[in-house]
Formats: sequence, C-alpha cells, structure tokens
Amino acid sequence: MNYLNKNNNLSNKRVLGIIGMGPRGLYALENLIIGLSEKNSLKNLHMLLFEETGYFGNGAVYRLDQVETNWINISERILILESRPKIILDTITIPEFPSYHEWISKEFSLLSNKEPDNYPPRAKVGAYLHKRFETFIKPLLEIEMVSLFKEKVQVVDLLENNKLKVETNLNTYDYLDEILLTIGHQPTALSKQLIAWEKYAQENENVTLCKAPYPIQNILDCAYLDTKKTIGVRGFGLAMIDVVRGIASQYGNFTIIDEQTHACEYTSTFDIKNWFVPFSLDGLPPAPKPLNAEIDELFKPSQKHISNFEDEIGNPSIQRSATNSDFLIDAISKITAAIYLNLPTSNSEEHLDHKETTRLVKNWLKNDSFEHAIITSKKLATTQQMENYVGMAVGNKTVSLDFCIGQVWRHCQPSIYKQLSYNECNNEVFAEIINLDERMKRYAYGPPVESIQQLLALVSAGVMTFDFINDPEIKRTGEGWNFISDDKHKMVHFMIDSVLDSPEIKSVTSSVVKQLLLNDLIKPVHDDLGILTDKKGYLIPNDSKKFVPIALLGRLAKGTIIGVDAILECFGDRPKSWSKEAVKRHMNWIEINNH
Repeated sequence: MNYLNKNNNLSNKRVLGIIGMGPRGLYALENLIIGLSEKNSLKNLHMLLFEETGYFGNGAVYRLDQVETNWINISERILILESRPKIILDTITIPEFPSYHEWISKEFSLLSNKEPDNYPPRAKVGAYLHKRFETFIKPLLEIEMVSLFKEKVQVVDLLENNKLKVETNLNTYDYLDEILLTIGHQPTALSKQLIAWEKYAQENENVTLCKAPYPIQNILDCAYLDTKKTIGVRGFGLAMIDVVRGIASQYGNFTIIDEQTHACEYTSTFDIKNWFVPFSLDGLPPAPKPLNAEIDELFKPSQKHISNFEDEIGNPSIQRSATNSDFLIDAISKITAAIYLNLPTSNSEEHLDHKETTRLVKNWLKNDSFEHAIITSKKLATTQQMENYVGMAVGNKTVSLDFCIGQVWRHCQPSIYKQLSYNECNNEVFAEIINLDERMKRYAYGPPVESIQQLLALVSAGVMTFDFINDPEIKRTGEGWNFISDDKHKMVHFMIDSVLDSPEIKSVTSSVVKQLLLNDLIKPVHDDLGILTDKKGYLIPNDSKKFVPIALLGRLAKGTIIGVDAILECFGDRPKSWSKEAVKRHMNWIEINNH
C-alpha cells in the first residue's frame, strides 16, 4: 500500500501531528478518531503522521522483516488487544478490526490451562498491528484527512504565534496546532566504557564492536561474525537472549527434548566451543515465567487482595508522607506472604507463619543481598540458579521466596502502574519506587521457560560459558578483549552491547529531545528519570503556568508515570486519557472558530 502525501488547503483546518506511529501512536490515533466521530466533531482536522522507519502501525520493535528468533515477552494468552469498532463518517466507513485473539483464531478460554504458554515472534504481532493500521488509515487517506511522512523529526518548537514547528531531515512544517510525541526508545550518550571500546575497535582490526542488539539481522550479516571469533555479550537480559538465540540458530538448531519442561538440545555442524561469553554487572540470570496458566494462577492475588492493595498504595496522604518506598513494600509483602504460604511447593518445612514470611519478603525487597534458606542464594552457580528457576516455573521444584515475590509483583504491576502514576510522592521517593520496579524486572519481565532452556542447552553443548558472567575484569589487548575472572582468562574478538538505554532524559542524544530541553518546553522529573507530564499526557514546561500544546506518551515520561514499555501499556489507559483531552480541545477550537 502506498501512502501518498497530498497537498491540502489547510487554511481553515486545525493541524495535529503525531510523531512516532508505532503501536502507541496507532492506538492514540484510533481513540482520537473514535472520540471525535462520537461527538460528531470530526471536521476541519488534518493530521500529519511521522514515522521515520516507515513501519506505520507496528514501529521498529515489531517490524515485519525481523528475524523469527525475536520473540515477544508476553504470552499470547494474556496479549489482549481489544477489537476496534466500525466507525461511520459522512462519506466513508472505517471497518472494524478484530482483537488479537480473534485475528489468530484462538479462544484461550476453551484451552486447557495445562497447555504451555506460547510466545510468538515479534514479526507476527507486527503483522497484526500493521494490518490494523492499514485498514484504519486507508479511508482517512481517501478523504485527505491525513498525510504520512517517512521522515526523521529533528526539531519540535513553539513559535511566537502559538503554532508548532516540526523540522525533519527533509522538510519544515510550521503550521501545526498540536503535537503528540510517541517516540519510544531514543539513543543515549555512550558510557565511558563504550566510548573507550568504540575507539579501541576503530584502531584494532582484530576486534569488532556492535553497539546495539537490534536489528539482529545487522549482526548476522556482519562480515566479521565468525565461529572462530569468540563473542562477548554485554548484558544478561531479554535482548541478550534474542541476540544469542538469533546467532545460535544461524549456526545450529535447538530441539525440544522434553515437552513438559521445554528442555532443549543444541546441535551444530560447526566446531564451536565457549563461543558466547555473556557478562553483566551482577551476573544474575533472569527467572522464567510460569510455563502455563495453571502454574501462573498459583501466584495470582485474589480480587480482595488487589482491591486492598490499590487502596493502600493509592492513598494520596500515604504517598505525601512517604519518605521511601516502604509503603509499597509493606503492602505487597502481606499479599506475597499469604500466597507463598498457600503454594503446594513452598518451603513449608520451615514452619513459617504469615508474620515471619512477611518480614522476610520486606527484608529481601529492601535489600536483594539478603540471604535465607528459602531464598535463592546468589552464591549458587549461574546454571544452578537457572535450573532451579526452571523447575519452579514448570512445577517440578519447591518455589523459593524470591521467585514467588517476582511472580506476585508481575500480577500486581497493573495496580502499581495505575495507582502510582501521577502520584503525590516526592521525586526521590518515586525514583526509589521505579528503581525497585526495575530490579523486579528480572523476575516480573522474565523470559519464557524455553528461552532459559535454550541458554542451558548452549552451556551443556559447550557453546556458551558463564565463567565470566559476574562483572569480569576486561583488558584491551592487541589481540582482543581479555576477560579475567578469578584465575580464568578468555579472549573476546566480537563484542555486542545488548544493554538497552534507560530513559534518563539528560542522557538522551536525539535532536528532538535536546531541542525541547533547550527551549524549556520539557522539564525533567529527576536527574535519573524522564519528562514531567500532566494526567492527560501534556508536557509541563519549566514555566508551569504556561500551557504547551504538546503531549508525550511512552517511556520518556517515566518518572511522571511508571510502567511504559509493554505493548499492553501502548493499548492501555494513557492513550485514551490523551485522546479524551485532545477531543475536547478540538471541539473547543471548532466552537471558537464557528465551524
């Protein structure tokens, strides 16, 4: 489908721009059009939609041409993307579009809850999002209500006439009335370590540095990727798993040898030993999610638990008086203790009561170095930790308290995000809460069981080593990066940085964000966090009395809100809140201008 930009007469129209047309931009646009059509106010409006990748609707994360080994990290069972209703306008009809479950023709309520959860390739979800966008935008293009631009936005500025200016790599548009930014991941300044490595790689022909994990195809196509060159992978999270699985699948095959546990075997015709050398600052592995709905249900709080939890953490006076994150820790510890003591495979032989278990949960949440017999010890070998977590995830091993906390946290996350976005806590307390949520991602955002089994299969086959996983000393030599841990040495020639940037606004290097900062149109919440926005998503500038007709949804708002990255959040309440306000603003404009 070709998206043709047509020259429209915009003199009597209000012009709204959306910068970033991935899933969040798509859902925001849908809600805006639905809201205006319901109010019979979809007139005198023209929209400029910018997506520098050209992947309208799906964005770079869900691009259609990515490798099949990139899996989404949410099971299809809970990937609830609601259907879009039919929208009837004066001369056109925007067709309804099915929910994701309808689109894949799967009724999960009819399936056995013992069936292992499925985590599809991101390209499959991308196909859904792109088709949803196509069916939505085609009628709007026909009536020339939208223009689409595959251009990189470099500057957004507020002009003296209160119009907004957008400068791209190709054009300037200085007549916009309102803008929504849904720009997702933005580049950040390189760390001192990576700056040094980049210089080292440029000066040394024996080594190669890949500064980004995605698109993985770029790594697979790299002429320097070779089975005789050891691969170092910086980071021990989901991107690392994608990278390793992608490379390993190009040089061999994973085969499931146990359907119940998803245990795998890796085989290759290449002679590759200790090829992958992953490492991170703490060396701690991610814990897999439960294998199926039946096991997952064991960690799910009751509706009463959730209701009490939301009342407690959402209380404005409690938030205002908080000096740290203890109020959140206290609230979730009571729930976790109750669930842990009710598990069929908890450490019941410890004879713990609710009060003591609650105390242990609090201690661990406040200090993840806290050790106890029922908590997975960090002193265990990495493979042992991973095997233990897999056993818990498939129902074969006694559940440790830390694993239970992580799964309960995952079930409570929607409540945490709802009650603690736009809260009354001071910035230091909220930064502490966000740091705690980030720490819990090792469990709550854990990968599928099969992903961990694949890593274990690589270790078993001698293709991957965890000997240097925990913050090794790394020396740059003429031959390569020399990894040193205890009395072991390993030379690495091909280095991949799989650590994704955090949304620290002052570290972001994209020109559009730097220009907004320079022009005082955005205000950082905290040195380590993102941008201040109001409850409708609109920017709060340095001069808080001034209204700026720019809204921001997504990860750069982290600090005002919590929980921004998941696709369910892209299709959540925040795009709806923005669209309701945007509808009101357009209706007011129509009334003032007598249209």
